[in-house]
Amino acid sequence: MRTAPLWILALGAASAAAQGEGKGEIKPFAAVDPYTKNDPAQLARAGYVSFGPFRLGDDHTTTDVVELLGGVPVIFVETAHFKLGSGLPEIAAGDDQQTRDHLKSELERLAARLPGVKTRPKKLDPWLRLHLYAQRLEEAYADFQAHIGTTDADWPRSAPDPRQPTRPDYMGDGPYLGMPGKYTVLVFGKKSSLVRYGTRYLGHPTETAQRYGFPVTGTLLYATAAELLEDEYANDSALAAGTLWAVGQNLGAGFRGNRTALPLFFSEGLGHWFARRFDERYPFFSGTPTRITGKQQWDWPPSVRLRVEKQVYPGCEAMLGWSDPAQLEWADHLIAWSRVDYLLSRPDGAAGRFLRALKDPSWAGSELDQPLPKGKRALAAIGLDEAGFEQAWSAWVLETYPRR
Repeated sequence: MRTAPLWILALGAASAAAQGEGKGEIKPFAAVDPYTKNDPAQLARAGYVSFGPFRLGDDHTTTDVVELLGGVPVIFVETAHFKLGSGLPEIAAGDDQQTRDHLKSELERLAARLPGVKTRPKKLDPWLRLHLYAQRLEEAYADFQAHIGTTDADWPRSAPDPRQPTRPDYMGDGPYLGMPGKYTVLVFGKKSSLVRYGTRYLGHPTETAQRYGFPVTGTLLYATAAELLEDEYANDSALAAGTLWAVGQNLGAGFRGNRTALPLFFSEGLGHWFARRFDERYPFFSGTPTRITGKQQWDWPPSVRLRVEKQVYPGCEAMLGWSDPAQLEWADHLIAWSRVDYLLSRPDGAAGRFLRALKDPSWAGSELDQPLPKGKRALAAIGLDEAGFEQAWSAWVLETYPRR
């Protein structure tokens, strides 16, 4: 089997230190899920494979992680496309009206699949939080496929013969957007759990959230901890937004396999797109943006529109060539998100054609596998050059985004 290249990327959030829910001792979690009671029929109705044990990475299982944490509780679930672990303790259900309304909508969808789920609970117990994150991940996966025009049937069940040349219709080495292994997400409560996991299984102590590729299983991981977030980010909505931001990037990275990397602008823009669809109030970044002030922190459409009106924004060719997230400024993130938003909003399948061209493995490892030539090929796949793309995007922004 051809294995995906290993990569590690530490992720920057808006802030990082101790989150209130992660402080102190965590009470033991219920041994059996109170909603499905491990009944096979209820698991199938929920869309689950099992609550474990199962393999997580190249050299460890859920049982290994439980033993590693030495009494710190963590529970697991395997869904159709994800393997998810959660060490999140019980918390109050929402601390503002927008969060409560969003949560009620999520719980209504969850209650259709899980018996006993209340749509207006006062608290979210550890198992309910696991179920919510499983639903968020599967909904993001479905959303991604819908916008790029694929279904599960489009992906190979196994890797092609490595002795044969790569075909133009190559779609990867496995059934999960082209990856052999399911996408893996670990959301610990404590930062110490993340550090211990990273030290043992990622080869270094992970004191920040991490995206990581396991080459043997062909699995793309995102691991984080609630205790990393502080101040206005110290809540479940921010934690979920950050998780979906990173998982969105992993979905793009895994598309058609992990042989060639996404250009920075598309990966970052795609992450923002997923995070904002969940809760636009909590932006996360693969770098340190500048000039974050007040409502500007999250109310992006009017800011993008104003920049288009004044024609003050990064040019398309410059954007295609971005390679260092630390060099991106605040406006760069807004423009990257908006241009991905434009592509995914087009009704003609442009996003799928664009992404297929970006992830074409034919040029992997060559000089043509650099961000700028890769981006130009992707534009050509949707019938545009840099000037044409800027013109089409600008017109769409003025038609779509409000002035304030």
